[in-house]
Amino acid sequence: MSTRLKRICALALVGAIALFAVACGGSNDDNGGGGGGSSGSSTAGTPDPADVSGKIVVWDVFYRSFPSYTRAVPELDAAFKKKYPNVTVEHVAQPFAEYQALQQAAFTGREGPDVMMMPNAGGIRQFQKGLEELNDRITPEMQEQLTGWDAVTPGYRTEGPHYGVPIAQTDFMFYFNKRLFRRAGLPTDFEPRTWEDLRDAGLKLKAAGIQPFTGGNKEGYESQWWWHMAWPTYNTQEQAVALADGELPFTDPAVAQTFEPEMMMQRAGLFERDRFTTPFFNDGWMRFADGKAAMILGGSTNTAYWGDFNRALGEENVGMFLPPGSKYISMNPEWSWSIPKFAENKDAAWAYIDFMASREGLEMLFEMTGELPNRKDAELPADAPSQARQIRDWYRDGPTFLATDVLTPSQVTQTMNTEAKEWLQGRKSKEEMLESIQATSEQVNR
Repeated sequence: MSTRLKRICALALVGAIALFAVACGGSNDDNGGGGGGSSGSSTAGTPDPADVSGKIVVWDVFYRSFPSYTRAVPELDAAFKKKYPNVTVEHVAQPFAEYQALQQAAFTGREGPDVMMMPNAGGIRQFQKGLEELNDRITPEMQEQLTGWDAVTPGYRTEGPHYGVPIAQTDFMFYFNKRLFRRAGLPTDFEPRTWEDLRDAGLKLKAAGIQPFTGGNKEGYESQWWWHMAWPTYNTQEQAVALADGELPFTDPAVAQTFEPEMMMQRAGLFERDRFTTPFFNDGWMRFADGKAAMILGGSTNTAYWGDFNRALGEENVGMFLPPGSKYISMNPEWSWSIPKFAENKDAAWAYIDFMASREGLEMLFEMTGELPNRKDAELPADAPSQARQIRDWYRDGPTFLATDVLTPSQVTQTMNTEAKEWLQGRKSKEEMLESIQATSEQVNR
């Protein structure tokens, strides 16, 4: 999830953020993860405004990329400025396509921002050596209130050294048009127990003259999302970590089976014929908003999510369901804020992060963007849509863990995006697809 999809990919989409060569990695290289010395204190908790001053530079890959978030940034920064009047914020929008390379250059040259957005767990892992460990600043209260610490901690654990502070919570989920389901004689509280149940519902929609699924897979993102949605219906959290670390090969039957649900839907003829020539952003998801199909795999926040669909179809007509039979629910921070070791104003940088992760900051973020708060004490507005409340309940009730594609290095998911399209269109065998993905995984984890 970025869903930014969030990410414009949001949700993040998130494994599809950067399409870079392995040479841009450097997670075990001092140039890729080095850093200068420390400056400033490391007192835990919310800083005293009287003790914090100067300028901070914030790098943000979502700013200027997503309209609602772009509108929110000045208001969030103004709220921070009101609390810390002696701090000046320079908020720099960085391009998605070039962000990983810009980060690499900053850590190599030991020069860049005071606060750096990390769009996914892979970025923390890659640049960990160049990031400040923040445990001395994080209070027990913050540790307890916030969720998502596994995304910023080595080994994907909630306890341990934290190299960032997680913000918001997101992932993907299935949406359906209740009006079209009703027309096909399907329940409006649809909740499939198996992938076969989902296929059969699609066939019933098709028989009623209704397009079952819409979207767009020109970039290959959808195949990545279908794969990671299927993962927890077959495999465990431990297997996901083993896969990301290169210990479980993509050619293993446990991994291979997670590609099958998407192929099941394709063999049943449930996708549109132009799926592989239609980009998901923004052509594909708009078709669902326009009422042209009954289901879509979308995000939980920001783009191609309940907010967009409610405005177009009406809140009462937008249903949601999770992958059938999941052992756990995929849930990720939308992003995290980190402090590079070379930051010049670390105390002011921490004040900024502390505010953005506060109840006030996260509640403001939700009200302006729909980003779900990842604080236990943050409340949704009384008039929050039912979909936001349902997702919040899913994430709170758990169990949850990071999405498998968020754990997987971006170079690997990019190969997956390309190879899965070839397999789905019959130009490569499943074995050939898996071997190509595994070759990239071995190169990255070498």
